[in-house]
Parts: sequence; structure tokens; C-alpha cells
Amino acid sequence: MPSHLKTGRILAVSACALFLMNLSGCTTVKEYWEYYLGGIDENAREATGFEKIAEAKQHGGTIRVPQGLEDPKTDPTMDVPPISKKAMSYPVGDDLDIRAPVAPLRSDLGVHSQWSHGEAIVWFEQGGEHGVSSEADAWRLLGTVLKKMNIGTGKVSADQYSLTTAVRDFNEFGAPYTPADLNGGAMKYRQVYRIRIGRNQNGDLGIASILIGSMTILPLSGKNIEDVLNPIEQERFAMGFSNAIIHVLDGSSDEGATSGNAAVVLGRDHNGNEALMVDAHYETVWAALRKMLPEYNWEIKEFSLSNGRLLVDVDDQDAELFHNKGVDSFALDEGEYTVRVGEEDSKTVITFYDKDGMPLKAGTVDRIYSGFAQALTRELTRSAGN
Repeated sequence: MPSHLKTGRILAVSACALFLMNLSGCTTVKEYWEYYLGGIDENAREATGFEKIAEAKQHGGTIRVPQGLEDPKTDPTMDVPPISKKAMSYPVGDDLDIRAPVAPLRSDLGVHSQWSHGEAIVWFEQGGEHGVSSEADAWRLLGTVLKKMNIGTGKVSADQYSLTTAVRDFNEFGAPYTPADLNGGAMKYRQVYRIRIGRNQNGDLGIASILIGSMTILPLSGKNIEDVLNPIEQERFAMGFSNAIIHVLDGSSDEGATSGNAAVVLGRDHNGNEALMVDAHYETVWAALRKMLPEYNWEIKEFSLSNGRLLVDVDDQDAELFHNKGVDSFALDEGEYTVRVGEEDSKTVITFYDKDGMPLKAGTVDRIYSGFAQALTRELTRSAGN
């Protein structure tokens, strides 16, 4: 590309960024800048110069014995084996990741996390109050924990006590992404983990997790951006994920929009559109939607059970209404929408479309998800109790 064209493009982007800053705030400008210039803003990961490490460099060299002193006696058996220069290289200066590591977590239940041989492990200590004494116990507990974290399962090998999670969004600390993260403009990581259950040499049971897939998402627009995770970052996420499991076991985490056996998670329908996946029968979900939607100013204009279609008119999404009902706002603009309900792999799938029949963008569905899942789960629980 000619230099004058490249310069013009940067000036144009800069001008647009200044214009957007006046309209939508710094978060929107940041997303625009990151998407159109490529890559993400890594300021939070890099040294700023104030730490006095930005100009740090590696230096070789040996210990120097002052002239006139005899070399001390040495023991050849204690000689350090030669190490290649490549093996000794590590990030310095501006390449240094200065974010605090995710520390291991210990619970009063007799559970702790540990990074070992490329896996983040939640260990169940013998004699602890966790109530886990066998692989089957740990497997059942894992299923309950994943539901509370709104994490679906993909491939499951129950006979080997291992599974691969469904796609789920996480924050920088390996914990499930929340509305608070979205409101703060926090970066979103769409990830998949492989989890297995096993024992160590002492016979302790553990749940081991490893990150096997990650995609970085701009939170407001839902656009994918280039960001290859290095081994240190992969460890951070996996350890954060294991710590999130312990938080759920402690009962100190309220990540879920679940109750009983009805889990509502984010996923993709068979057309690849962002959708809500409900662990409940089609007719049950359909009946719950018919009762729930009008309570939140979603007027049902038309519906067809056989076609799995509801035409709704969304009225003013008053924050006070959601506050009084104890759920997060659905965060959807007024207008006409279509809600399609279907069945896939023994789960009920809910996909949202605008008045022109186009599926809502992933970022919009993400904003709807929290409050909608809370309200739907509550209605499903109420219906199950009748």
C-alpha cells in the first residue's frame, strides 16, 4: 500500500474515532480502533515505563574473580549442565506481561487449586468436608457446578470421566462473563475447556482443566479480533476457571441463571446464530415463554406452536420493572421482534430476529441473555412446582 494512502487511512480512522468519542464514549472508540487497525489494546498487559523495566535487557556474563584471589575449590558433581541461550530467553522490557498471576485458591471445604503439568487442577483433599470420595461423586458434582456456571457440555465420555465444554464467554480472570463485565467494557473471551477427573499418586481426587480453544471478542459489537494467547495466558485462564469452580463449591459465587434441572446457556443454533440453549422440553419452554413475556412488556401479537414462532412487540424496557422483579434488564430496544423456538440435541433453542427477519447480533443477544435467562428459569421453576 502506498505510504500516502496508509497515512490517509490512519487519519480517517483517527477522525472517526474522535467523532465517535463525542457520541458513544471511550469504550466504543476503543472497539472501533481495535477492529479497524487490527489487534487489541494491550496496554493492560504491558509495562508503561513507570515500572522502570521498559528498557530492561538480558545480559550474559560470568562471575568475575578479583585479580590475586585463587579460584575456590569446586565439586564437579555440582556443575550446572550447559543451557542453550534459547532456553534462557524470556520476555523483558515492553514484552513483559505485568498482570498479576491467578493465584491458587484454597477452601475451608478441603479443596484447593494447583497448576501442574499443563493443567489447572481442583484437588479434593482426603478428610475434607467436600463430600467427594469417588470418581462418581466428583463427576456428579462437576455436572452440578457447570450448570450453576451456565456452562453447557459438548463431547462427553462418562466412562472415562471426561468432557469438553460447550462454547462459553469468560472474562480476563477465567470466570464466566457477567453483565457487570459487559457494562465495564471488559474484553470477552469465547472459550472451550477440556475437563477430566483422576487421582494423583497419593490417591487424592482432582478435576483437571485445560483451555483448548479461545477467541477474543469486542464486548459491544461482538466482532472477533486477532489475539493469540501465549502459554502464560493459557495458564491464567485455566487457573481462573478452576478457582471459579471452587467459588461455586463454596457457595460464594452467583454466576448462574439456573434452578433445579433447567439450565439456560448461550450457544449457537443449527444456522450458526447466537441463541439461548435451555435444558428443558420444548413444550415446557414454550408454555413458560407464553406466560413470561407479557410480564416484561413483551406483547405477543401472534404465535404458532407447530412452527415454534412468536411475534412480539417490545414496549418500554423500564429499569424499575426489572428491578422490582429481581432480574437484570433485557436491554433490548423497543420494536417488533420474532422469537423462534426449536429443538436440537434434546435441548430447546431460542433464537431472536428483528422485524426484517434478520437474526440479532451476538452482542445484542449477549446483553439480553442475563435477564432473560433469569426470568425464564424462574418461570420454569414456578411451572415445575405447580
